[in-house]
Amino acid sequence: MRAVPQFANIYAAHLNAFWVNTLGRLSSLFGFSVVEFLIYLLIILAVILVVRVIRGNIIRLGNGKIYGKDELLLAIVLASVIFFLFECNQDMYFYRTTFSKTYGIGQGSYTTDELETVCRMLAENVNALSTEVTRNEDGLMQCDADIRNRTRLAMTALGEKYPYLGGWFPKAKPVTVSELLSYSNMTGIYSAYTIEANYNTDMTPYNIPYTMCHELSHLKGVMQENQANFCAYLACTNAEDPDILYSGYLMAWVYCGNELYRRDYDRWKEISGTLEHNCNIDLSDNNAFWAKHEGKVSEATESFNDSWLKAHGQTDGTLSYDKVVDLIISYESMKAVNTG
Repeated sequence: MRAVPQFANIYAAHLNAFWVNTLGRLSSLFGFSVVEFLIYLLIILAVILVVRVIRGNIIRLGNGKIYGKDELLLAIVLASVIFFLFECNQDMYFYRTTFSKTYGIGQGSYTTDELETVCRMLAENVNALSTEVTRNEDGLMQCDADIRNRTRLAMTALGEKYPYLGGWFPKAKPVTVSELLSYSNMTGIYSAYTIEANYNTDMTPYNIPYTMCHELSHLKGVMQENQANFCAYLACTNAEDPDILYSGYLMAWVYCGNELYRRDYDRWKEISGTLEHNCNIDLSDNNAFWAKHEGKVSEATESFNDSWLKAHGQTDGTLSYDKVVDLIISYESMKAVNTG
């Protein structure tokens, strides 16, 4: 049933709000990432159960009885709950009609000229906003603690414009041990088990507002990564907050600029050469940050994520994140026609 788009659409329309307003609101009462805490707790519990089973069987060695039935039952119950929540709050939504298709956005192909036009627009906006954001002594953009609430409001406003994303949003949660995400090459992660949007606090700050919006879109059943990226772009670029605007336009420049680089290096070089010094400070720090965390862990995580995405219908795997370029170009072209 879940593979039938009509069923997935009906499920999303009637039950997404239930989960977000019950489990999501419950999790939001805690200032920390509940799923992160539960993961550590499960690891400790698993170790305790294994030790108990081994110790119990050693003590009963020779009497012919096997110790550990209760522990096995507990493990089965926990696994069943985890599977149930995953199916209800994540897997089901992969079969839903996508956000872009619902609103007629995305053309599947675009010319290099169209790509160049959008890249120029993005660079101009990034430059204009680069002096409006707070920066530290090294010139890096900074985000204050209130950015969590401001991105929540940005997503709420987007939901009022696009009912697909309508309803209540919680604040995104910082991951306490963000170093684990950094070495896994992850900017954030959505939890289907606690209805939480979690983000990496260690990465270059300009990533943070965009990542928050990306992960929050998953709460509304936007599972495809290019779709979540596009929702983040819309939320950021429709906001009236310099920090959120800058994050959205700079992230879009990275995606669109990379595509232009692959298609026409000379055009990319000419446009990238117009970026303000402050923008290049942010971009250089971002490149250095991820380069520092490259290794076996990030490679393994990348491979797992690629296989996982493909298994859930995203045939481009981890490259699906980059497919947001088509959606951005289609949206900006439509906007230009409507305002022209």
